[in-house]
Amino acid sequence: MKTCLLHATTFARIRERLKGLEHEIEFIVMDEDGLFSHAGDGTVVHDVRPDIVFGNTDVWFGDHARDFMIAVLKTGGIDWFQSSAAGLDNPALISVGKISRTFCTNHTQSEAMAEWALWQSFDFFKKGPEHRAQQAEADWNRLEMREMMGSRWLIVGFGSIGSAVGKRVQLLGGHVTGARRSPGPAEGADHIVPMALVKSELEQADVVLLSVPLTDETAGMVDAEFLAAMRPDALLMNLGRGQLVDEAALVAALDAGRPAFASIDVTAEEPLPSDSPLWRHPKVAITPHNSAMTQATYIRADETFLDNLKRYLANEPLKHVVPRETFAD
Repeated sequence: MKTCLLHATTFARIRERLKGLEHEIEFIVMDEDGLFSHAGDGTVVHDVRPDIVFGNTDVWFGDHARDFMIAVLKTGGIDWFQSSAAGLDNPALISVGKISRTFCTNHTQSEAMAEWALWQSFDFFKKGPEHRAQQAEADWNRLEMREMMGSRWLIVGFGSIGSAVGKRVQLLGGHVTGARRSPGPAEGADHIVPMALVKSELEQADVVLLSVPLTDETAGMVDAEFLAAMRPDALLMNLGRGQLVDEAALVAALDAGRPAFASIDVTAEEPLPSDSPLWRHPKVAITPHNSAMTQATYIRADETFLDNLKRYLANEPLKHVVPRETFAD
């Protein structure tokens, strides 16, 4: 019999979907107090030895994420780890990847993140900050706004997030250029360019969206030169990682008037320190790395796990498997 470790909140949410597996899998849950127990009878488990682990938002944003990860890592080896995240730049996940025979990611959070991108871009085009400031001052002043129709987007890193954003922008009449390493057409993009040509595309873009993973090549890619190449009426958005952007250069560029505004969901240091100038800059909108935090995102991640669990038990190939060499030293 296999043993599966997951958060108690997750188990409660999908319990009905797991009925009938009692003779194949023993479920161990960690509760909100960091205690491990058998999901069936509540017996406390002192030595957790799972074959399967589902690490998701219930774990990462709970008070005992560290206890969960310690329990997993001290096993020295697990059969399959299902992550609710798409990325692999977190050191803890890399450590888990090293001890997992199979490590799977999840890409369903892109739907919520795409809506974040539309929210921020509409607020920019429709002069949300200016209108809110006028309302606060009871100032009836008509402002000329911009339309999504005909806007030109450059999405740097055209994977699941970029595609989800691109499809929505296209439906609203915008033009989408995606930048990625692999050539060829992609759903949600009118045009695909190699990453090497990103800077040459900046002068045409009304909106530049970062959704590229953090690597040695992408770290600090948005520097003073990158920002100077953007249009003075453009919006920069970051849904990737904070380290993609030189934040000091961004503040200086905004002060100089190019680009016009920045909407960021990620920062180089998280939580963002209270003394960071980004908090109070009039041309910056910040959300606390929560663009994907919706109930629908959690449910879609559950579906990814349940689908792969069915495949696992049937000895079928799992979805979103990360190659083992990715975790090699």
